Amino acid sequence: MLTCQDQFRRTLLSLAVATTAAACTVGPDYRPADLDVPPAWSRPAGVDAAASPAPAATEPGPQQDAARWWTRFADPTLTSLVERAVRSNVDVQVAETRVRQAQASRRIAASGLWPSLNATAATTVGTGPDNSALFAGAGYLLDMFGGVRRSVEAADADIEASVEERHAVLLALIGEVAATYVELRGSQSSIATLEKNLAAQQETWNLTKARRTVGLASDLDVERARAQVAGTAAALSPFESTREQSVHRLGVLLGRAPAALADELRTDAPIPSAPSRILVGVPADLLRRRPDLRRAERELAAATARVGAATADLYPRFTLTGSVGLSSLDVGDLFKAGSRLTTFGPSIVWPVFAGGSIRGAIQVRNALQEEALARYESTLLSALEDVENAFVRHTREQLRRRDLEEAVDANREAAELAHRLYANGLVGFLDVLVAERSLVESESRLVESQTAVSTTLIAIYVALGGGWEEAEEVRLQ
Repeated sequence: MLTCQDQFRRTLLSLAVATTAAACTVGPDYRPADLDVPPAWSRPAGVDAAASPAPAATEPGPQQDAARWWTRFADPTLTSLVERAVRSNVDVQVAETRVRQAQASRRIAASGLWPSLNATAATTVGTGPDNSALFAGAGYLLDMFGGVRRSVEAADADIEASVEERHAVLLALIGEVAATYVELRGSQSSIATLEKNLAAQQETWNLTKARRTVGLASDLDVERARAQVAGTAAALSPFESTREQSVHRLGVLLGRAPAALADELRTDAPIPSAPSRILVGVPADLLRRRPDLRRAERELAAATARVGAATADLYPRFTLTGSVGLSSLDVGDLFKAGSRLTTFGPSIVWPVFAGGSIRGAIQVRNALQEEALARYESTLLSALEDVENAFVRHTREQLRRRDLEEAVDANREAAELAHRLYANGLVGFLDVLVAERSLVESESRLVESQTAVSTTLIAIYVALGGGWEEAEEVRLQ
C-alpha cells in the first residue's frame, strides 16, 4: 500500500514529465556560422613553396603530419622535453582547473531541471499550547519555454570552449618548448663558431707579433689584430646570455626551477634540422585544427543559447509545489494518523510589466551573440594571417640560408687565400683582417639563419594548429 509521501512524489513527477514533454524552447537554434575561407594558401612570389597542399599517395595526410610534428626534427632531447612539459607545465594545470570550473557551472545550470526538496522541523513554546511540526516540501519549475534547457545548452558550450582553451595552451606550450630548445642549440652553435674564429684570430695576432719582431709587420698591424680578437671575444657574451636564459625558460616550461635542466642541456648539440617538406592541407582545415577557432565557435554557440534563456523570461513560469508533514499540539501525538497534512498545487508567475528590463536583457544577449560572431570571424582572419606570414618567413629564410652558405664558402676561401698571400708578403695585413672579419660575420649569420629556418617551421606548425591532439594523449599516459 502506497503511503501519502509515495503518492505525492509520484503525482509530482508524473505531472512534471507530462508538462515537460509538451514544452517548447524559445530563442534561436544554433547553426554553425558560414565563414568565408579561401580555397587555398597563397605562395610567396618567386619562391618554391616548402609546404605542399596535398600529400602524395604514399604519404600521410596533413592531419597526421601535424600530430607529433616535433618528432620530425629527429631530436630525442626535444621530444623528451615536449612530453615532460605537457605532463608538468603549470599553465596546463591552470587550464585544466578552468575546465572543471565550467563543468561545475553546468551542474548548477542543470539543477533547474530537477525538483527541489527540503525538510523542516519546528517546535514552538509560549503562553499558549505548544505546537510541533515536521514537514517535507518539494517544488518543480516546469521548463515550459526552455529557459533552463537553453542555460544548460550554453553551459555545455562553455565546457567545450574551456576544453579548447586547454588545447590552445597545450599548442602554445609545445611551440614555445620547441622554439626555445632550437634557440638554445642555436646559441651554442654561435658560441662554437665564434670560439673557432677567435682561436684563428688569436693565431693571426701571435703571428703578427712575431713578424713585427723581425720587421715584417708594424705596430699598427699588431693593434688591429688585437682589436679584432677583442671584438670577437666580446661578441660571445650575448650568445652566452641567450644560452643560459633558454635553459632557464625550458626549466620553467617543464614546471621546474629555472636551473633544473642546466646539467642535462650543458653539452652542445646541433641545431635541430627542419624537414624539407610538410603537408599543410587547405585553409578550411583550420576550423577543425586551430583550438582558438574551435573555442570561438563554441563561445558563439553559448552566446546563441543565452539569447533563448533570456527570451524565456518573457513567458510565464509554472511551478508545481507541495508538501507532506505532521503537525500536532502534543509531541506525543505527532506521528498519529490525524496529524498528517498534505498540500499540493501549481503556481504561476508572469512578469506582465517589468519596465522593459527583460527586453533590455534580450537585446544585451543579442548584442553579445553578434559580438561572439564578429570575434569568431576576427579569429579566423588572424589565423589565416598567422599561417600566410609563417609561410613567407620560412620560405624567405630558406633562401637566405642558401645564400649565406654560399657566402661562408666564399669567405672561407678568401680568408685562407689572404693568409697565404700575407705569409708570402704579397698583400697587406689589412686584407687579412677584412677577410677574417667577413668570415666571422657570414658564419654567425649562417648559424642565425639555420636557427631561424627551424623556428619558422615551428611557427608554421603552431599556426596550422597541429600537435595538441597528440599532446593530449601524452598527457594522459
